Amino acid sequence: MSTISISPLWTFSTTVGAPRVAAIEHPFGLTMGRPDDVECQMAVLRATMDALTTMSSPGEVVHLPFCWDSKRKPRRAHPRTAPPIVSHLRRKPWQLIRLLSKNPPAP
Repeated sequence: MSTISISPLWTFSTTVGAPRVAAIEHPFGLTMGRPDDVECQMAVLRATMDALTTMSSPGEVVHLPFCWDSKRKPRRAHPRTAPPIVSHLRRKPWQLIRLLSKNPPAP
């Protein structure tokens, strides 16, 4: 199976040797779209998979047809529901030290 990298900084991705690049005009950390925006995320994923089927050799770059619309609604960079580790550390903040020392607490 071929590999493709979705990148807002496609020139850098090609420089470091990404096999195939899907360039996208989205901010860092929101490459697939805003949190909870399933419609946009699926559109980016489908466009990326479609691009992969048209790429015939490693090193190719395809520019996806998406532009970030900052006027659409306020940018929210965090999901509505916190990841489980956040809930855990809120209950037991002293375990953060174990996590940072690469000795994570048991679930």
